[in-house]
Amino acid sequence: MRRVIFRVVLRCLMILVVTPNPCIDKTLFVQELCLKEKIQVKEVREISGGKGSNVTRVLRELGVNSRHFMILGGYTGERVRILMEQDGVEVFPAWVSSPTRVVTTVVDERWKQVAFFEPGSELSRTELDAVLHSYESALDSSEVVVMCGSVSCPNVSDVYYEMVKRAKNAGKKTIIDSRGKPLSLALEAAPWLVKMNQEEAGETGGKPVQSGEDVKRFCDFLSQKGVEFLILTFGEKGAMLSGPGFLFFAQPPRVSTINPVGSGDSFLAAFLSVLMKGENLSECLRWGVAAGAANAQMWDAGSTQKEDILSLLPEVVMENDADWFFRSIFS
Repeated sequence: MRRVIFRVVLRCLMILVVTPNPCIDKTLFVQELCLKEKIQVKEVREISGGKGSNVTRVLRELGVNSRHFMILGGYTGERVRILMEQDGVEVFPAWVSSPTRVVTTVVDERWKQVAFFEPGSELSRTELDAVLHSYESALDSSEVVVMCGSVSCPNVSDVYYEMVKRAKNAGKKTIIDSRGKPLSLALEAAPWLVKMNQEEAGETGGKPVQSGEDVKRFCDFLSQKGVEFLILTFGEKGAMLSGPGFLFFAQPPRVSTINPVGSGDSFLAAFLSVLMKGENLSECLRWGVAAGAANAQMWDAGSTQKEDILSLLPEVVMENDADWFFRSIFS
């Protein structure tokens, strides 16, 4: 394989991670998942949930400074703040009147599970203005802004667009990992890097991504929007990174999957941690793929350990041959 090195130099002391729709992520462990009047719970775990929460935990594990900007409400929002700070992450909360949601997962000894997703916080336009004012204050000490996850309230689906625009006006690099209308609107503000999976790419581009030509067409679509870099993931089959004049590809090692939730967030955090050190972009991609695989081996989302990533790094297959990668993905 011809070795091509691309680097992006970022002098970043702090990353601001944004989660507009966090949650209390509660897991109830039971012996057997079945329908009956009473089920004895053997163990309960709570963590701060949402994509950005997972990203900040892994960034901290990998030695990268980050602050977590979260839209929080009610006693559940206060619980999320406490859980996040217990994980050693500095929280910059924007408080709203609607309570933060709870996601409850019931899992049994065979890892069979069912999850209950409560509605997210509702925001008025007046509250959104206050949130954006707080967000601008949080930008001061950060050079990179990472926006993660869904937006629950339809009447503020432009929140990412406003955040990207304001961060760029302040001279910050912007990264987004979302989907649906909030992502489509944010693309109009041209974020620096976008991360998404195959399904999300199909939704965003209006056409399923089912071939190498579809991938190239989607890359052109984002480039025309002004997006400089794209991370596109294909689950256990691998991931790719595109940028001006290059495509890199990586295939993950085979692992025993316990819970894939949060693997994309671990991927993004590991990618950023290496990017902050000035490594070449193919190495960033390699770390991201290894971290995603490491996360899938454990139950708690975003709890990837550095030693697990390091153990999987040698098993990641790197390639810059597009035809080879697309055959492996779509055949």
